[in-house]
Amino acid sequence: MGKITYVKIAGKNYPMSFSLGATKKLIAKYGSVEKMKSQLSKPGKEAEKLDAIVDMLELLIAQGCGYKNYFEADIPAPDDSPIINGKWTPIPKEAIEIAVDVFDAEELVNSIIECVDGGSKKDVEGKPDKKM
Repeated sequence: MGKITYVKIAGKNYPMSFSLGATKKLIAKYGSVEKMKSQLSKPGKEAEKLDAIVDMLELLIAQGCGYKNYFEADIPAPDDSPIINGKWTPIPKEAIEIAVDVFDAEELVNSIIECVDGGSKKDVEGKPDKKM
């Protein structure tokens, strides 16, 4: 819970969170997490893929900023954090489309997948077999 990943856009390091709220919205739009991920790699559908990247970034960043404002407001933030008037501030869709170069799409997809997969990974601790 509360795992945050970061993506750098226009010199700012934006937090991303694959929260319950993000999951609900992405499932409502794409049907499942797997379908959402496949949208990011659709061959021959570049316009749809770019729209999906921007939509997912906007949502995950908004959830990440919300998490930081609710639960980590007292933790000092790095200088490249998107903080306005003391609050983590998400970047709107229009600004993402202006700031991001099409050649950065693959890196952004990797950041989105890292965020989504990072939120679903569980830490498992192994115990040695005492019979040996």
